[in-house]
Parts: sequence; structure tokens; C-alpha cells
Amino acid sequence: MPRYTTHPLFVALRAQPQYSGGMSKRRNRHSRGQRGPVVLPRSYGGRIDRVDPTHAEFFTACLTQAVQQVHMSCPGILDNVVVGAEDVPTMPDWTEGRVPLSSAVDGSEHSPAKIVIYRRPLELRTASRRGLAILVHRTLVEQLSALTGTPVETIDPSIDD
Repeated sequence: MPRYTTHPLFVALRAQPQYSGGMSKRRNRHSRGQRGPVVLPRSYGGRIDRVDPTHAEFFTACLTQAVQQVHMSCPGILDNVVVGAEDVPTMPDWTEGRVPLSSAVDGSEHSPAKIVIYRRPLELRTASRRGLAILVHRTLVEQLSALTGTPVETIDPSIDD
């Protein structure tokens, strides 16, 4: 037993329950919020509720909104065009030194034309979610313009060069 057990500090330390987690009770590990006996337990494993959508969900919402805007401003241009999204470009799409933001494939009589918008390259080029929504819309309009030969101003008059 230590020699100074009657010191008020030791008496106060013995009165507190011991935390056996190996880390400080107040430590905020990896910015995930407080852990331990201070925080009330949650029924679903202690995870923090997500208020904002994930990056992929937000990107899909931006792409859906961009397709709707194009359809409203230039009806019929999306006929026989399939618009999709992927996380990153595959190697056949990536032939140049720069990472592509999107790719377009001409259609044939048996298959429609395809436009693929790549999520991660677009996210890395924007600083905010609003900027991502604008860049997704502009990328879609530029790919449609290149694919159909229609001027950008005809597809979406709100885009200024």
C-alpha cells in the first residue's frame, strides 16, 4: 500500500469509480464524439445519426436534378440517351494523362447512347456541395452537347461561357 494513502488526493481518487477502458474518459477518438460512461447508450450500436446524406447519395441527387433540369429546358434531347454514374473511371476510359470527369459513348441502332459521370473526380475538383451540383450539371450538359451536336446554349440557356 502506498505511503501517502491518507492524503486528500488519494482519498478522492479511491472514491471515483475506475475506468477500465485504458483511455481517458473525455477523449474524443477520431472525431467520432465522446465515448464511455458519460454518453448515453444508443440502441443501434453507438453510432452518430447522419443528418446529411452521404457523398454518394448527394451525388446521385445532384445527377438526378441535373437530368431533370436538362429535360425541362430541352425536352427530347435525352431520348435514346442513358445517363449513369460511377465512382471512378475504368482504365479503358482513361487513355490520356488527365483523369476524365465523364465519358460518352455513341449509340447504335440496337443500343442507346451512354453518358457516364464519375463521382470522385468531380468531388475532388469542388470545395462545396453547391459547387458539386453546378459541376455535375455543366458536365452533363457538355457531354450531351458533344454527343448530340446540339449547342450548349440550346440545351441549357442558363449556362454562360
